[in-house]
Amino acid sequence: MTLFSFRSCFDGAVPPTVADPAALGTAAFRAVSYCEPFRAASAYGWYLYPPLDCFVKWDGASFRWLAEGCPDWLPLTEVAAQTMLRVRDGEAPDDDPVLGLPVFSAAPEPGLLQVWTGLVARTPPEWSLLVRGVPNLPGSLTYEVQDGLLESGWWHGPLLGNLRFRRTDEVVRLSRRHPLFAVQPVPSEAYQSRTLRQMEFVPADSDSLSETRQMIADALAVRDDDRPGGSRREVARRRRADETPDAKAASPQ
Repeated sequence: MTLFSFRSCFDGAVPPTVADPAALGTAAFRAVSYCEPFRAASAYGWYLYPPLDCFVKWDGASFRWLAEGCPDWLPLTEVAAQTMLRVRDGEAPDDDPVLGLPVFSAAPEPGLLQVWTGLVARTPPEWSLLVRGVPNLPGSLTYEVQDGLLESGWWHGPLLGNLRFRRTDEVVRLSRRHPLFAVQPVPSEAYQSRTLRQMEFVPADSDSLSETRQMIADALAVRDDDRPGGSRREVARRRRADETPDAKAASPQ
């Protein structure tokens, strides 16, 4: 059964790809080999890509863009999908209302650029999608990706993200071969205020310290100085244990 669906709205939108535990080869060897928290965070979700190879820059007041292969920079207030297709392919249908939606759109706030991936997403009602920067991938010094939670269980609009530029007059290259965003499935219940209120802070007093120290001792017990990767092995063991009952139940007697 398919839980998460991504639909292309026009030809050329790049399909999402599963996130890479090695952060596209940029991660340190020890992190990939032994650090399960790093691997799990890096591999969580899917990569999203811009639908067009182009260059963008911000002068402090407005944006300009340059499509790959074109000679001139153009003002960027709103670039419709139809315009993008004409720049890229030389033609685009005139009667498709979806193509009137902007692929690039400069927000009223200074330095904020909205980028549509050309996709829409659908999830089960109890799931949402967190759009964010690519985890553990070195980011740009020129801009940052703003996080956003989409209620994709009921809202199936454009799957987009925001770039906040923090440097002026520096050219940023957007490539269909390099992920711009990551999107991660999140249970909708996880960020509800009723869930977030169910938190406690336990002070370091005589009633709690012994239990707290035992928790730390149990966590450190999986480490082995002579054999790195103890935490990763323990995670794998627990996952196998969780999967075994289901496998047994499904097997014929």
